[in-house]
Amino acid sequence: MSLAQSATAAPSAPVIAAICAAEILGLAGFSIVPALLPQFIEAWLLTNTQAGWLAGIVSAGNMLAVIPLVSLTDSRPARQIYLASSALSALSCVGMGLCDSLLPALGFRALAGIAMAGMYMPGLRALTHGVEGATRARIAAWYTSSFTIGASLSFLLGQVGTLLGWRSAFAMAGILGAAVVLIAWAALPRGDSGREEEPQPLLDFRPVLANRDVLALMVGYAAAIWGCVGLRQWIVVFLTFCAGDQANVPAQAWIILVVGAVISFLGVPAGLIGNELAIRYGLRTIATLVFVLSAAAGGLFGFTAMLPYIAVLGLSVAAGFIVQGNFSNLTSGVLAVAAPRYRGATIGLYSCIGFAAGFLGTLLFGVTLDQFGGTSQLAAWIVSFCTCGLACLAGASATIFLPRNIWQRWPH
Repeated sequence: MSLAQSATAAPSAPVIAAICAAEILGLAGFSIVPALLPQFIEAWLLTNTQAGWLAGIVSAGNMLAVIPLVSLTDSRPARQIYLASSALSALSCVGMGLCDSLLPALGFRALAGIAMAGMYMPGLRALTHGVEGATRARIAAWYTSSFTIGASLSFLLGQVGTLLGWRSAFAMAGILGAAVVLIAWAALPRGDSGREEEPQPLLDFRPVLANRDVLALMVGYAAAIWGCVGLRQWIVVFLTFCAGDQANVPAQAWIILVVGAVISFLGVPAGLIGNELAIRYGLRTIATLVFVLSAAAGGLFGFTAMLPYIAVLGLSVAAGFIVQGNFSNLTSGVLAVAAPRYRGATIGLYSCIGFAAGFLGTLLFGVTLDQFGGTSQLAAWIVSFCTCGLACLAGASATIFLPRNIWQRWPH
């Protein structure tokens, strides 16, 4: 029996749960590369800049594809786009498992980013179609938090790579990706869930860019993603540096992966709490406050390498919680302020800018490491994490221009 509902009905709890579960499983391959980045660097003799490309190319693929794919939801059912993209995601995991060098790996990881572009925001649009107010904000918060759960579980799937080889981890991710196709087929609303009565030109972003609140939220989202790339993409390499000779002990390698997964998973409570605080106290106040705290916690994190290793582990978890506090509230905000007839184009451009920041931030982090002496140098880590802190300050500079009453149009 299908879980899918008519396009005019608000999604039921089982439908929301099923699509969130599909999102989690669909991200099985997302964090395998960051989790095993030291292994790829050693096996393929990569520089830190090349490692930055490998870790960030998923975001680059997403950046290139998200605008046309999400904008299509203004004229075609989001269900169709999601199903095709979920099949592509499974294929990208299988292809990555067959790679023997950097160049083909970059191609399949870029393909994974393209697939994500057709799943993440189209799935959100399908779930929030016809839903308004704080209910929509909470659905969006749970959906965006499911992204974080999937990314963190993917980090733990990297442990398969340490035991059976990284190819086995991607093979498992491909199997889970195939399951996503079946779940989405059964659960996603059927019909014209994404269509507007008067669809707009596919790549006409002038009405989107004319909305000052949308622009501020886009800059904020880019800053939020850029600000956490050090702790989400490079944390395994950093903790390996801090652990020194202990990093070669199997138990320590497992602890490092677990900490990386915990940091990613903390995006769930951080995002949900940040969203609820924004509804209660105002998005401008909470988002700006979180950015300032993130600039301190994430931007100065490189200095923790001078502390005892156990302190580094604890502070990495605390910093990981802080820097992820603005994901859900900013996304809920852009859904609130976007004009309904341009909503697909708005969230497409919003996602594109965000993932572009993820790619550029991850790449710049690796370039900075190389320019300041590599992963064995404390100064290189300090400067690299400072780039994330500067991004957070830019986010605070954008969100402070949001109006006080951005949520007043929402019935609580």
